[in-house]
Amino acid sequence: MARALRREARVAQLQSDFVAAVSHEFRSPLTTMRQMAEMLETDRVADEARRKQYYRVLASETARLQRLVERLLDFGRMEAGGDAPQHERLDLSTVVDEVVAAMAEPTSHHHTRIEIVSTASAGIVRGDPAALALAVRNLIENALKYSPDRSMVTVTLGREGASVAIAVSDQGAGIAKDEQAAIFGKFVRGRAAIAGRVSGTGVGLAAVKHVVDAHGGAIRLESEPGRGSTFTVLLPLDESGAPGADVTSAAAGSEA
Repeated sequence: MARALRREARVAQLQSDFVAAVSHEFRSPLTTMRQMAEMLETDRVADEARRKQYYRVLASETARLQRLVERLLDFGRMEAGGDAPQHERLDLSTVVDEVVAAMAEPTSHHHTRIEIVSTASAGIVRGDPAALALAVRNLIENALKYSPDRSMVTVTLGREGASVAIAVSDQGAGIAKDEQAAIFGKFVRGRAAIAGRVSGTGVGLAAVKHVVDAHGGAIRLESEPGRGSTFTVLLPLDESGAPGADVTSAAAGSEA
């Protein structure tokens, strides 16, 4: 009974922390956006360069809030069991290249590079392209959040035994050993994230775990405090059909 009560208290605390984190994620940018919009509307920004800067910030913050809403909606649909995955044979390099290309512009703003190290013979998997793209994007966004300025996030695509492996490595603060087992849980955020005031809701890695499990795969974490983290997703090779049949391949070894 005592153990059940402690577990319920822990879940309640995580949910409370999640609500507080989401509230902060919305409140801070909305306050800034409202102030800038009011200044632009009342012609209190005389300098043309400053006006353009305000418009860029408004566009950037709008896009960030849209991504946050989409991430929460995606996670909610997963939790509810909606949107059955549409599995097809695909080359994961295509998924990785498209995700990185879409993230290239906002990434350059933070002076953090994303480098793809791709092995042409990594292999084909059977999966849902949209769900796998969500998982890859969440891993890269997580790495970017914890990366110091002017560092690099590396995405490595290769093969491990009978699996295709996607590894996302950063040069950030790392995750303590005693936190690693729980890091894929809903609403869980590490001490480094909280202490460093890193934005987040605690659903990104949980969504990755959900997608990987739905594809019969596995995910592992290698990390040490102060030495960065590497998240590796393993997905079963699809050896059905002729090699390359009905599969769209992307160029290997691109960089953004």
